[in-house]
Amino acid sequence: MKQLLASTAILAFCAGAASAEIALSGSARMGIVSDFGDTDAQFSSRVRIVFTASGETDTGLAFGASVRHDQDDAPGDGYLNGDNTVFISGAFGKLTMGDVDGAAAAAVGQVDGVGYTGLSDHNEITYIATGGVNFNGPLPPFPSVDYSTDTSVLYEYSTGPVSIYASSTQLDYVAPLGGGFDAQAYSVAGAYTIDTYKFSLGYEKLDFDAVGGGPLFIDAKNWVVGADAGFGAVTVKARYSQADLNDSNVLAYELDQWALSGTYTADALSLTAYASSKDGSLDGTGNVYSVDALGLGASYDLGGGAAVSGGVVRLDETIGAAASVEDTAYDLGLTFSF
Repeated sequence: MKQLLASTAILAFCAGAASAEIALSGSARMGIVSDFGDTDAQFSSRVRIVFTASGETDTGLAFGASVRHDQDDAPGDGYLNGDNTVFISGAFGKLTMGDVDGAAAAAVGQVDGVGYTGLSDHNEITYIATGGVNFNGPLPPFPSVDYSTDTSVLYEYSTGPVSIYASSTQLDYVAPLGGGFDAQAYSVAGAYTIDTYKFSLGYEKLDFDAVGGGPLFIDAKNWVVGADAGFGAVTVKARYSQADLNDSNVLAYELDQWALSGTYTADALSLTAYASSKDGSLDGTGNVYSVDALGLGASYDLGGGAAVSGGVVRLDETIGAAASVEDTAYDLGLTFSF
């Protein structure tokens, strides 16, 4: 009887589908890039196709899904929920599962980058509660550990100028390190938008414990704040993040991050500059990691979805007691959207 009632409820919900459609879009790029560590410029191209399905029930619930196919079919580009999302939304808000950002990343986001490839995206700060990323990111000396899969859940709700977000990575995920670690990350965030101004705040927590209750664990917390402002043709964005990490009550690690960008737009031309910094330290041993980046770029809209874009990024990186390493990357190419 219970199975019959459950089946009837599901059929009643599905029978309410009033309309549905499938759309096809995509992006591509081609050009020349000299990224960090490369001695010579290289040709670089990429194409991505996105399938988007959407519909609405008779009761006003919107639903949909998206699938992104990359040119190379590498793991994560069309497998294991990589680059795929499914959502349902209504008066209650929007619930999305799949390859989604964590709440803090969704609310706060990043400052503007440069280059047609992004040039290693040093404009971006690191979030610890977004599914599908490695645990350490730029957090030496800790090893790179896959603590989550791409199947996460994100909840969003907006009313007037206020938006709230909540997220969780995959439940009961066992990370492949030394026999297995049970890992999960949570995040909550909010944003307030008025006119051309936006203020945002996010909190993230990562729990990484040995399966079976062993002595090894990692407890990480991250606070991030952001501010965006538009002044006519100029858009300014700022981000700041402070993360604390406890490794099995043996090591205490702190990571401070900030990023600032300014973009000037005049007709078809956009000019962007950014500065960013990441500084990591261990209690009692001082700084163990730092990277400072300066980026400058331009983009010219050719119309019809095509643009010419290029950028230059200067990087100054120090790991441990090693001497500071300076490097420069640049690119120039065409971008297309379909």
